[in-house]
Amino acid sequence: MMLDTNNNRVVLMLEDPNGQREAYELLDVVEYNQSAFGIFMPADESEGDVAILRLVGADDQKAESYAPVNDDALEQAVFDLFQIKNLDAFDFGGNAFQF
Repeated sequence: MMLDTNNNRVVLMLEDPNGQREAYELLDVVEYNQSAFGIFMPADESEGDVAILRLVGADDQKAESYAPVNDDALEQAVFDLFQIKNLDAFDFGGNAFQF
């Protein structure tokens, strides 16, 4: 993963299982069970799959690294909180976002 903060945005380069790299932009940080999770979306898309990553480090607001979440129930709980927190910021109708 590579961090880029151009234009006051946080962008990570994530690699899929096939070795393809794609830029993902941080949409929001959600706290759940005393952990912080970043909700990321492909930087060049306005809808599609999101990536949910646990923020790792001493300060959750300035992550030293990000770890994948490999628990479907945890991902769903974090995504549900993200939706509640951002009802006014994003259009969640029609399954515009998926994880």
